[in-house]
Amino acid sequence: MATLECRLINASIACYAIRNGALDPANPNLAKLGLKPGTQPTVFVNGPEHINAGFVAETADDWVVLALRGTLPPFKGNLWAWIRDWLQDFEAGPTDWTIGGRIFGRVETGFATGMLSIWPMAKAAIDAIDLTGKRGILVTGHSKGAAMTFLATSLIKSEHPHMLVQNCCFAAPLTCDATVQSNYDALGLRPFTVRYQNEYDIVPFLPWWPALTLAASAERRERGEAVQMAPEAWPEPGNSASDNLYKPVGILRYIGPDCLIEYGTKAENDAWAALWQAIDAGNFREIAEAHSASGRYCTCIC
Repeated sequence: MATLECRLINASIACYAIRNGALDPANPNLAKLGLKPGTQPTVFVNGPEHINAGFVAETADDWVVLALRGTLPPFKGNLWAWIRDWLQDFEAGPTDWTIGGRIFGRVETGFATGMLSIWPMAKAAIDAIDLTGKRGILVTGHSKGAAMTFLATSLIKSEHPHMLVQNCCFAAPLTCDATVQSNYDALGLRPFTVRYQNEYDIVPFLPWWPALTLAASAERRERGEAVQMAPEAWPEPGNSASDNLYKPVGILRYIGPDCLIEYGTKAENDAWAALWQAIDAGNFREIAEAHSASGRYCTCIC
């Protein structure tokens, strides 16, 4: 059987195949998750034009999986038009995130709205499963779905404090403030939360204005304007998000050259350096393709 990470990136990809509130049981990515024989995933959709979606499934090796869908459509066409679409996701700013009647901190409003729109259905699907004998609950998603995994994981852990709850997500944008980050860690979730980030992927640095300023400068330069992006415009890796409301959650696994997985400070520094070099060199196609769930996120992990 494939590694758990490989199965979860395939579950995240399968979410993009949800159509009209359903997911074909013969979907090849869903098949790689390894469903429990005789079961089918419980699919749920909500929001304007059903933009929020996901499923809950049982696996043959006794996991319960909650998979959340990312943004539709996934970055087709012009890179910078796609980034502008992402900017719209962040226009609302932060909102309070509440767990068990207590304010947990502040999170990006679009992600909170998306998660809350499908949480009653996701919770009902999990509650319908006999958790006795299950190894735990796995939460996964790509892109916007990855952002919502942190929120879903906090909700599930509050509902099932004695259950193993693990989060393995891919291409997650920044979602939560430092208070959520701290409270999330206080629940004991950090060692069980891994976020994969691909080389050149810009989304894990959003929303943060210096990254967007560099992207806008690159767009202007691509149009032929005389724009100089001085190296000092790029922040020091160690201080890259110190002035940003939104903070990363969990443990970073950076997919570097030749699919080598890096960790810790080296991973953070190399991720920044690679994206800067790609922007400076005008490698816009590589930046756009880096965010694809079915690209290196899948091929390197699997």
